[in-house]
Amino acid sequence: MSEDLILFEEFENYAVITFNRPEKMNALSSPMVMQLQQRIEECRGRHSAIVITARGKAFCAGVDLRERNEWVRKGAKIRGDNVRNKWYDTMCTIIRNHPAVFIAAVNGLALGGGVTLVNVCDLAIISEDAQIGVPQIEWGIYPGIAGASAQLRCVHKHGAWQVLTGRRYGAAAAVDMGVVNFAVPADTLLDEAKALAAHVAQFEPAALDWCKKALDHIPSHVTDLTAAMEYGRGVDSIIRDQVAKARSAG
Repeated sequence: MSEDLILFEEFENYAVITFNRPEKMNALSSPMVMQLQQRIEECRGRHSAIVITARGKAFCAGVDLRERNEWVRKGAKIRGDNVRNKWYDTMCTIIRNHPAVFIAAVNGLALGGGVTLVNVCDLAIISEDAQIGVPQIEWGIYPGIAGASAQLRCVHKHGAWQVLTGRRYGAAAAVDMGVVNFAVPADTLLDEAKALAAHVAQFEPAALDWCKKALDHIPSHVTDLTAAMEYGRGVDSIIRDQVAKARSAG
């Protein structure tokens, strides 16, 4: 790639994707989103866990508003084929439909789209000195995907706090609200994330893929415990069949 806006490392059974635009707080430009999409797709069928982190003091400050505003100045429609839609596709289509488990390693400030990424990842670890915020209410708008994903990931009052106050909150609050799984000292964040990725990636890829599907599907489509248990039994049968076929083929 001509410009490494996304750094990429591969290990035995997991990969690490690192945002490399620290001078812009890792705000997501079009070339950056395209590189991210490419790297994620390269992991399909090769890695069962993917860590997403960043260089610098910020994890991700959201969509590159300077780029978007420049497009608008030149007459482009905000809701046309732009970085916001490409970023939406990455998070809501590629990541959620990808068979790998995604782990956010939140090294610093996460705002707007950066918070969405944390919400969309399956697991998340945060540096003890990092902060998170959904500032769109300050601009008089609803945080389209950051707010919606926060409402699904958190209980009502915690989601409302993010959407209605616009205030930043720290690592301890992020853990309490269920935005992340746990917090660690900054100098151990990447090691902890890699260790978690290696642990998760040791399991059967088919099992991880279908467990991820079940985690998404059951809360949104299954309305009672009996139906949930039936769905779970069906998922278990699918996993057993796929694992047996993979082992016999190998």
